[in-house]
Amino acid sequence: MMLSDACGWFDLDDEDTTAVLAASAAIDADDQLRAVVDGVEHQLADYFEALVPWGTLNLPMLFDPVAEPDAPGELRWLYVVAFGRFLPRVLASHERRGVPEAVSRATFADVGRHVRIARRLFGIRGFTEQHWAQLHLRGVLYDLGRLQFNLARLALSADDLAASGIDAGPGTVVVDTHIPETGRLDPSEADASFAVVQAFFARHFPEHGTIRYATCDSWLLDPQVADLVPGSNIALFGGRYRLFPPTRVADQAALDFVFRAPTTPLAELPRDTRLQRGLVDHLSGGGHIEARYGWLELPLSTD
Repeated sequence: MMLSDACGWFDLDDEDTTAVLAASAAIDADDQLRAVVDGVEHQLADYFEALVPWGTLNLPMLFDPVAEPDAPGELRWLYVVAFGRFLPRVLASHERRGVPEAVSRATFADVGRHVRIARRLFGIRGFTEQHWAQLHLRGVLYDLGRLQFNLARLALSADDLAASGIDAGPGTVVVDTHIPETGRLDPSEADASFAVVQAFFARHFPEHGTIRYATCDSWLLDPQVADLVPGSNIALFGGRYRLFPPTRVADQAALDFVFRAPTTPLAELPRDTRLQRGLVDHLSGGGHIEARYGWLELPLSTD
């Protein structure tokens, strides 16, 4: 597969594709950068389809998108080059497991989606979400309609699991839930995604048996969100999950998701929507948003 073909799978536009190809040539001419790319590919291979904790792979940021928006293209695009070179192995696995091409294309188009998000966030052409996209390239994350799901294992203690009411122990295989930035979070579309999860993974990853639970780790599950925007699609989504005990402050994660303006002071953020107004007022008043980790039982597969 040519790197330009991989850029098509990643849903990159012509200008970004040209930049990736130029970065690839520069990387090949630099022994140190070529070694970095080789290292990324080796890590993807070493942990391919492995259900390992987030952060297992060592994929450091190679430039600061705020302080170094004009960093060399070979740094801004290095992870896309590495991912593109590794993509044929992932696609071969998808084909071997019988994953429909439409699902594969929707899954890898997320790379281009995050390239465009980086452009809005930082005003750069480049890629900054290597820790996120490694899930796609390791063959454990799939786009199933409105939502994305990746294979994972419960990593909490038996006591924390029991406190939440889930009938599962540490190490149980689950699917983590993610919400791509593709528009409204319509409840019926979310229902449709949850409805196909069991059948999809049972068919294509039978070694994991029937997966009973979906989890989600997000500020969207903070019960305060339902108070800020009662009855909203976001509040309804968060309300699907029963919560595990751990919490952590996630103010910046919420701001980045809602505003995509990480360097804009709180007082200067727009207040056009209920969520924007509620979040700014809450944080301005000294409140915080917490990331919560929760679970739901997947609907039984009828396939």
